Amino acid sequence: MRLKALVFAAVLGVVLGTWSVPAGAQQPTPASSPTDKKADDFKLPVSLDKIREGLSQPAPAEPLKGLNDPPPTFRVAITEQQKFDEFLAKVKFDKGGPQVAGGVDAYEQYQRVFPRINNPLAQPYGAFTTGQLLTLGVEALVEKYVAEKMSHVVGNALREQAEREAREEVARSLTQFWASQAAASPKE
Repeated sequence: MRLKALVFAAVLGVVLGTWSVPAGAQQPTPASSPTDKKADDFKLPVSLDKIREGLSQPAPAEPLKGLNDPPPTFRVAITEQQKFDEFLAKVKFDKGGPQVAGGVDAYEQYQRVFPRINNPLAQPYGAFTTGQLLTLGVEALVEKYVAEKMSHVVGNALREQAEREAREEVARSLTQFWASQAAASPKE
């Protein structure tokens, strides 16, 4: 297959003239040295004479249009960048994830002392299997989405119950206080 591609490329190159293969009876042409070349031998896409002629002409008497026009009577102000900057100033970028024991610097030092490639089990969550990590992930999602909602519901119910018990206790205490005040006061 490679031989066919090589033969095809060689035939195509000879046909298109990119490779010049001298015939056996022809004499190769001697290569001319760079010192034999004259300035006229260069085939440039532009003419240096025409460029020199254009540069030798005097500048036009009339300046370019628009240089002496009156200044514009309108103004354009782009405020999108300002709105974007104001929005970014309001956004608080917290580092995601749980707090690292000892702080970020201690974690970076730990990463340098125990590189991940050499010590895979010394990394956070490195001792867990895939199933255990999935269990931890599901538990975290349940805690985030279900437990927080339930804590609001249950927390409100517990608070209402505590308030109701506190009101009943205050009412009992006041009843006892007024009863003791009535018993202590002399009747006339």
